[in-house]
Amino acid sequence: MLSRRELLLLRAMYQQGTVTAAAHSIHMTQPAASALLKDMETRLGFALFSRENRRLHLTSQGRALIPEVLNALSGMESVDRLASDIRRGASDRLSVGAVAVASSMLLPQALLTVRRAYPGITFTVRAGSGLEIIEMAVDHRIDLGIVIGSAAPNERVRKEPLAAVSLFAILHPQHPQAGAEVLTLAEVAALGLIALSPALPAGRATQQAFEHNGLDYRPLMEVAQSFTACELAGEQLGVAVVESLGARYAQRMGLVARHLLTMEDSALSLVSPRDRPLEGPGQCLREALRAAVGGLLPAN
Repeated sequence: MLSRRELLLLRAMYQQGTVTAAAHSIHMTQPAASALLKDMETRLGFALFSRENRRLHLTSQGRALIPEVLNALSGMESVDRLASDIRRGASDRLSVGAVAVASSMLLPQALLTVRRAYPGITFTVRAGSGLEIIEMAVDHRIDLGIVIGSAAPNERVRKEPLAAVSLFAILHPQHPQAGAEVLTLAEVAALGLIALSPALPAGRATQQAFEHNGLDYRPLMEVAQSFTACELAGEQLGVAVVESLGARYAQRMGLVARHLLTMEDSALSLVSPRDRPLEGPGQCLREALRAAVGGLLPAN
């Protein structure tokens, strides 16, 4: 098992690239850091770094280890912050997880509502995919999560639908088709599709809709974020297809959003640990999110 000091050194090496800089950043001497790295590699049974042009580079084994190192330190630091809050008497704390588009479009106003009701509260906000947010709820790393997707694949998670989700075509207001009241998938395909990755519910729904309608799914670009798709459409590089929250973001940018179809098997939902009821701040956040989503989603 690696100690916290060893984890800190690994993170510093990943960030700094040299033993001297890494050691300095965590208040160690360079010889002590070098010795600790060598000891770690001996105990682990594989090399963590290789030396090239006087710099250390992660080996493939080291790269595989780094994400878990970062996660472990993040968890330790969260425990430290919680203990500090308890010592200071700040007992109200809320951990929230959200897919990226929801964390930007829904959370800020809802958290403000909670802060007004609970002035001393502290928040932890974690981002991730829908499945990652669900796993956070299973492991009690979050009190409440916001996801877009189908039914929760875990009986230890409570899931509450917030709103139906649709796919929207996003166009620049000067696009030749911006004045059309209705766009079809075939027209979007002909205009140059900017699609979300099929790893995302909206991206998967887009691909399935094309295939269901006998259309070739050949996007000009595939991206991992609704924001990116909207920005690309804003540069008139094509027509983006995003989910409802992404469409609302596009409207804030001054872009045109046209409804394409409702995602039948997906919804914007809240998830929380089934064995830990929401109380106080958690309930307040849930109600604030319900209120926020009604005025935020574009009309179908």
